[in-house]
Amino acid sequence: MIALLLPLLLVAAAPETPAAGLPRGEIIPKIVCASDLEQSYAVYLPSNFSADRTWPILYLHDPRRHGADAVGLFRAAAEKYGWMLAGSNNTESDGPMAPNIKAMAAVWEDTHRSLPIDARRVYATGFSGGARAACLLGHKTDGKVAGVIGCGAGFADNSPPEKNLPFVFFGTVGNTDFNYREMRRLDVTLGKLSATHRLSVFDGPHRWPPEEVCGRAVEWMELQAMRRGTRARDDRLLSEWLAAASADAAARESAGKKGEALERYREIAADFEGMGDLASVRSNLERLEKDRDAAKSLERQAALEAGEDRTESDLFEKLLSALRSDDPVAPQRLVQDLRIPALRTTAESGATEAEKLSAKRILSALFVQTSFYLPREYVGKHDVRRARLCNAVALEVRPDRAGVVMYNFACMQAQAGDRPGALTSLEAAVEKGFRDASLLETDPDLEPLRADASFQKLVQKVKSEPKP
Repeated sequence: MIALLLPLLLVAAAPETPAAGLPRGEIIPKIVCASDLEQSYAVYLPSNFSADRTWPILYLHDPRRHGADAVGLFRAAAEKYGWMLAGSNNTESDGPMAPNIKAMAAVWEDTHRSLPIDARRVYATGFSGGARAACLLGHKTDGKVAGVIGCGAGFADNSPPEKNLPFVFFGTVGNTDFNYREMRRLDVTLGKLSATHRLSVFDGPHRWPPEEVCGRAVEWMELQAMRRGTRARDDRLLSEWLAAASADAAARESAGKKGEALERYREIAADFEGMGDLASVRSNLERLEKDRDAAKSLERQAALEAGEDRTESDLFEKLLSALRSDDPVAPQRLVQDLRIPALRTTAESGATEAEKLSAKRILSALFVQTSFYLPREYVGKHDVRRARLCNAVALEVRPDRAGVVMYNFACMQAQAGDRPGALTSLEAAVEKGFRDASLLETDPDLEPLRADASFQKLVQKVKSEPKP
């Protein structure tokens, strides 16, 4: 991997081709890389962009090759703080890292030759597998990346964080994301490594964070740049950010979330040390450090997450045991063994909000494994029985996603060469509500079916029927 990233270190800092001709204040969805015509990226330049000075840049890595969508989430913050954005249209998740490295290298080289980049203020972000790619970029470019925004995932297993991390890290994750606990554990690990880091949790599942959280991540990077002297200190902005963060902590306490408020005040004290008047923050922090309810709240949360780890581990062992068995297991029996009905009940009407969120995360983890990772493995081995058992579990976890489950299964079958099976699964997907004709016509996974008359007929059927 390091060898593949070496070209990034050799690119000249000064642009060879001025960016003066590119539009300002709008997303350019596709610029083809000069060094690799198969690679492209979306670009955003702020409205006040001028090629006669250097600018910070954020490289974005979407897990489904949608560079413009990722750029759109950071557009408002980029406009406000004067950042350039470059989102690869070729990065993917759930596969080998080599294609992502190739995509990152091509975009890096192209932008460094065409955009006036402030070499001290290069940042990277990504969602899910794209986050792991962004962390790898930060790790393997010899300190050329100042900060990474990891969304919904952290570091790759073969490139974990180490002492003297060369970049600052802002993590963000949904409170029902199956990677929630990974990000919480990473936050603890980075603290033990004395790395500059922050974690922001939003309401939602495994997805890119809302635009507001993306803006908060950029602001935090701006704060770190002021602290490190790579941008001018702005006391007005510092006062604005400190006031907003303090109001957030106070709102959590007012809502009865003393543990969260305590954690928030700790973060503020660390973030703004030497950067503002922290008298009020320290007073509130000292008070909450002595508050027994706040301490108990954090203890309960830690115990809940530890129990969640044990429950999830136990359920996955049961799932894998059933899949390893040569004796066919009835889907409904496996569903009961995995406690799916009970978990769904807790997720909908648990005694506390924390219990509901925990159940939703466990279900989310079961769903992603049984709807995607495990069936993909078994379809690749042409083990239809076990793949369908996984699907049956997934449909019980998320009956509302039945159409998507069957569609993904069809894609796996098509890639494995099972054309009849793929067509049958696509028909089932449509029966269960799948109505995305555009995806049917453009998804590269379905390329083996394009010329089949049954497939073409199915596409026309989807086009002619209204969405449910």
